[in-house]
Amino acid sequence: MTKKLACGLLAAALLAGTALPTNAAEYVLKYGHPGPVGPDSDDHVAGEFLKYFLETQSNGRIEVQIFPGSQLGSFREMVEQVNANTLEVAHTALGGLVGFMPELQVIELPYVVRDDAVAECMIQGPFFEDMRETFMAKSGNVNLIGVGNTGRFRSFFTANKLVKSAEDLKGIKMRVINSQLPVEMMQFYGANPTPIAWGELYTSLATGVVEGTKNAVTDIIPNKMEEVVRYATMDQHAYLWGFMAVSQDFLDSLPDDLRAMVVSGVRQMADVQLEFNKGAEARQSKVFTDGGGEIYVPNEEEMATFRAVKEPMGEWYKAQFGDEWLNKFTSAATECEEEVDLQLAKWGSRE
Repeated sequence: MTKKLACGLLAAALLAGTALPTNAAEYVLKYGHPGPVGPDSDDHVAGEFLKYFLETQSNGRIEVQIFPGSQLGSFREMVEQVNANTLEVAHTALGGLVGFMPELQVIELPYVVRDDAVAECMIQGPFFEDMRETFMAKSGNVNLIGVGNTGRFRSFFTANKLVKSAEDLKGIKMRVINSQLPVEMMQFYGANPTPIAWGELYTSLATGVVEGTKNAVTDIIPNKMEEVVRYATMDQHAYLWGFMAVSQDFLDSLPDDLRAMVVSGVRQMADVQLEFNKGAEARQSKVFTDGGGEIYVPNEEEMATFRAVKEPMGEWYKAQFGDEWLNKFTSAATECEEEVDLQLAKWGSRE
């Protein structure tokens, strides 16, 4: 290559805003998630952060490849790939974890987590560290390094009927994740629970296989499900915990400096997704209503009909899995409520 040609290529690359080819990365990290590509997709925004952070901070020693839209499979399939060390990082909700540790269904118990502040306090507490260590031991290779959310709170979205109270759920074909607890919960209400993989939900709603789903508006809008659901009932029955599952074998293969960098990046990635969803909910709720959707907030009397499921589901869980994780989870929520309330009172006083 002549000097003149090289200079020309350099100028073209700079004008185009692209980087010149560099040496191949020493390590490749593949990240799989179920969401679409774009600025409204919390899964993808988190992945773009991880890519930028690791590729820049490592000076190109790590390359991050993002596989969106369930290209690599369902939550469960991706977590199994992480366990087999064929995928380095996967974003998953509870549905991807219960095959290894069914007692984790405790985190979906309805009306236990009061609000975002309590959930974020719990993320920093001992419950999820205990869960991470136990899950690693049970799976063999999956390290749940990052804990955040995948849409704030679950509420009811329906296609044909506005749900104002639990009575209105009777007979509705409701999509649930592939987990026993939400099936039992919807049966308590008299609904018809139907486990459906996330990648199949739009079509299932459009064709009437199901008539509703337990999700957040931040799940609905990026996946264009406002086209197939019209009503949202904001009962906020369960926090949408999200996890970054990482292959421990991959971490073990890294030198100490890059291992620490990946752990830091993945933990920050979960924080990015959590904070993104809080802002996105307001913005995307407007998109939902502007498109003809209706958002309904139940009053206290109506909420009491929904909350009637809380105690029976706790008893169901105890009968299935014992009270070890039930006590850990509910105690963590109670302790964080007290901590949050004390802090809010302090901030709101002259002291």
